[in-house]
Amino acid sequence: MQNSNSKTGNRKYWWRLLHNPFIMILGLAILFFVARAAWNVHKSATTVSLKLSQARSEKERLLMEQKNLSSKIDELSTPGGLESELRMKYRAVKAGESVAVIVGSGTPGTSSELGVTGQESGSGTGSGAGEGGGFWSRVLGLFGL
Repeated sequence: MQNSNSKTGNRKYWWRLLHNPFIMILGLAILFFVARAAWNVHKSATTVSLKLSQARSEKERLLMEQKNLSSKIDELSTPGGLESELRMKYRAVKAGESVAVIVGSGTPGTSSELGVTGQESGSGTGSGAGEGGGFWSRVLGLFGL
């Protein structure tokens, strides 16, 4: 009998302890802080995951840009590649050549859109290396070239 009485007495003790308002408030506070910490960890993990995917895509973009730039450098390292880039970008011409510039809205095929902008560069009126030529002729003239 004493054994069952001690069990019920033990149960009553725990029942009163757990239903004590101070213990309940303390338990809820601990639960709140643990839940808040778990939420912050989840939020940080989500943010890190997003930043990781952004960094990976940026890395891929930069690797593609590096490939493109290295192929462009290889192309410009050759004399033909350098010449073609100078001709495209600065409309440079050799002596005896002329440049045709396409002007218009971008619809090809009409003959009125084509025009010859440069004459033979040896004549002095073209955009080549002549004396009265364009901007680059004057720049080269400053350096005595």
